[in-house]
Amino acid sequence: MRRDLGVYTIAEVEERTGLSSALLRQWERRYGFPQPERSPGGHRLYSEADLAALRQIKAWIGEGIAPSQAVRRYLDSLTQEGPRAPETLSAELEEALVRADTESAERVMAEAHRLYPLETVVLQIISPTLQRIGDGWHLGRITTAQEHLASTYLRGRLQELLRLMGGSLGPGVVVSTLPGEQHELGSLVTALFLRRAGYTVHYLGPNTPLGDLKSFVERTGAKAAVLSAMQPISLESLPRGALEGLAPVVVVGGRAAKNHPELVERLGGRYLGNDPRLLAETLGPLLKEMGVW
Repeated sequence: MRRDLGVYTIAEVEERTGLSSALLRQWERRYGFPQPERSPGGHRLYSEADLAALRQIKAWIGEGIAPSQAVRRYLDSLTQEGPRAPETLSAELEEALVRADTESAERVMAEAHRLYPLETVVLQIISPTLQRIGDGWHLGRITTAQEHLASTYLRGRLQELLRLMGGSLGPGVVVSTLPGEQHELGSLVTALFLRRAGYTVHYLGPNTPLGDLKSFVERTGAKAAVLSAMQPISLESLPRGALEGLAPVVVVGGRAAKNHPELVERLGGRYLGNDPRLLAETLGPLLKEMGVW
């Protein structure tokens, strides 16, 4: 079983679940569950999946099941059958969001975090769900209201993950979209992976004017600006060299950048692909090669 990152302290778990710190420690000693990670200082750190499991166990206890049996029921559920594939979870997540069943969506996300590492959850479960819902909206199979609900829900999950990662000591990177772009989820995923790789990420959200972005880069001393472009018009509407001098390194990704890398180059940016993991790996060496880090 793959565990998600431990991010919640025992006090935060107590607040979110209503289970006391003393009880959590008692269950850990008696039943071997939960099994939180430990911080460098030895403090317990619980994952999102741990919280979901504790809430389920608490619900069973509320139905009259003894604590030991409730914990055993949960642990047995992990071994009765193999983990469901990311594709299955993504399809179920899509169905739940389209019918506005956020409670079911929460259960799917809790299962995803329990079974798979962050990369899999984001790239093989959340991102394909967003893609299919967006395609469904363009084809008229999904209403604007359904698309907005799904995007808002998943954006919130990604922003929560970004917040829980905290700060970093690596080189500063500003992440946004090109002016006029409202589709921010790709840049949000990118910000998540950059922060996880150790960069100091300043996530500005979508549609940041270039003048404001340049001022922010200068004020924070950021070494790179990473921008998303989903619509070709976002690239075509800017004059030649519009991105030059915006930051020491300017990277543009997204569907439009993939289809028109020559436009990115004309603007003074670089296209380094659309895989956020690869970007996180290659950006550091590029900054060092250019002598800015």
